[in-house]
Amino acid sequence: MNDSDRFTIYNDRGVSVAENIHYDALSPYKNSAIREILHTLKRTAIIDLNKLETSLKSGSVGNTMAVGGECRILGREVDLPIKEHAASIAERMREMLKVADDDDTRLEILDSLLIVQIPSIMLETGTEYTQAYLLPATALAHAIIDEFNLGIFDGVDMVKCAIMGRFPQTVTPSGGAVSTLLSFPMHIEGAGVAYRTPSVNTIVALAGRRTFDAVALSSVLEHAAAFESGAAIGPYKRYHLLGMAYQGLNAKNMVYELVRDHGNATVLDIIEDVTERALRDGIIELEKKLPSGYEMYSTHDASMWNAYASAGLLAAAIQNAGASRSAQGVPSAMQFYSDLLALATSLPGVDFGRALGTATLFEWLTHNSYGGGEVGIFSGEHVVTKGSKGFIIPCAVAAMCLDAGTQMYMPEVTSKHIFKLREVLPVLKDPLSRIAEAAEEIGG
Repeated sequence: MNDSDRFTIYNDRGVSVAENIHYDALSPYKNSAIREILHTLKRTAIIDLNKLETSLKSGSVGNTMAVGGECRILGREVDLPIKEHAASIAERMREMLKVADDDDTRLEILDSLLIVQIPSIMLETGTEYTQAYLLPATALAHAIIDEFNLGIFDGVDMVKCAIMGRFPQTVTPSGGAVSTLLSFPMHIEGAGVAYRTPSVNTIVALAGRRTFDAVALSSVLEHAAAFESGAAIGPYKRYHLLGMAYQGLNAKNMVYELVRDHGNATVLDIIEDVTERALRDGIIELEKKLPSGYEMYSTHDASMWNAYASAGLLAAAIQNAGASRSAQGVPSAMQFYSDLLALATSLPGVDFGRALGTATLFEWLTHNSYGGGEVGIFSGEHVVTKGSKGFIIPCAVAAMCLDAGTQMYMPEVTSKHIFKLREVLPVLKDPLSRIAEAAEEIGG
């Protein structure tokens, strides 16, 4: 076993949390903390009781058909005190959803939200994760009908529409009161990318705006999608796991030290530091020096070089967003870091150049194309950002954590309810340390 494949993981204070970790211990097939995070995301639904009650009372169901063309059905209003009956409705739902008295079905009332986790056996029995949407939504409709003794002419059709929106028309947002953390299959851009569907702002909210925790969570989702889609098969398993370790989990304390040492410097200083580290550690070597003085490097370990380069990419994103207290420049920082790194070393940039191409389009759509293209609203499976699997979204997430309110679409606007999930889903707290400790338990 190659000793270079082992490393120590550090937290956001530069303190060691797990030592002598082998990259394979970070595989989603082996790491219990990663599996718990993914499992939690797949079986969790969020029901906005306030939205449900309000939409029924006004007859506004089915979301908008076009801007300014809200679906409001006059004369079909249904006035039900749903929030007052939340506890009773939740208990009715629990009885319908549970498979056994001792299973892990969970319902928690959090202000005006009802957090539902379907039993794990349902995920194991079903074909995919949309049960987390369909089963709580259906149980909620039954529970409301039973709770208020509604008959066929008492607005039960409106109840269904208020809960599920325009289901099964799911190409556009359904507008119902029920949502999940992973997008519906008909929303997403292709197969094997469901873990990449949470938006940047949603991941920021899930991590409570803690930069390294948000990066860790984002990196887990991105690379879990690589495993699901087949992108991490064969030699690419090590490629993705090393990338997740160094960029997503601060292996060797590299990201922390790059930010600490060059917080008041430039992207070029980070590039020079990454190159010097790779030379010192034997990851790259000088291949030849041209008459002009230009030095060309080569590597015997492209996966490890990519891991080092991706750590530098994140450091450049943090440096840029931290200095400006704004996320808007992070696509440009990623673009020019990737371009300058390739020019400085003659080696492939992050993700064999895919990070550069992705950042270039990302920069154009967040700066030039239209006003709605802000960093926080993109997701990993979006056509703009899907080109680089694993290495772009963690940087965008870090930038949004550091943004000081410069964006129109802040996490507190687009994902305000998601912040509350941390109160009832402890698995989302301190993901970096939890993943590292789980990896340390695996040992060799």
